[in-house]
Amino acid sequence: MLLFYENAQLKLEFLKDALNINYQLQFEIMHYGTDIVVLDDPNEEDFTQFWFHFCNAKQGIYVDLLTLPSQLLRKGIGTFCIKWLKDFASDLGFKYIVLGSVAKARAFWTKMGFRLLKPEELHNFPGYQGRYSR
Repeated sequence: MLLFYENAQLKLEFLKDALNINYQLQFEIMHYGTDIVVLDDPNEEDFTQFWFHFCNAKQGIYVDLLTLPSQLLRKGIGTFCIKWLKDFASDLGFKYIVLGSVAKARAFWTKMGFRLLKPEELHNFPGYQGRYSR
């Protein structure tokens, strides 16, 4: 299990550095516990956050937040973060990614390969709190 956390930490450092180099975001890993990851950019006036946690005995990942201020939208940052998360999930053996979404972000999540779950599918995703699945 220690190797899992070491691999996860290395991948998070890569993400943080890549966001800095590619987008000049100064994300800091504000919290990295056994099951939750919180990345924030304290230099931005508006919320710039990427939070997720592991659920169902590390079988799934739940995206808690991916928040960018309006001036940072449509620059590829969200796409970069979610592609990174999909690779992260695949590399570390997670079976699924789920999330909740506001209506105005649905087109983004669909573009990223997520779909709206049907009510009868919800029981297949323990740890689920939203309505989308990869």
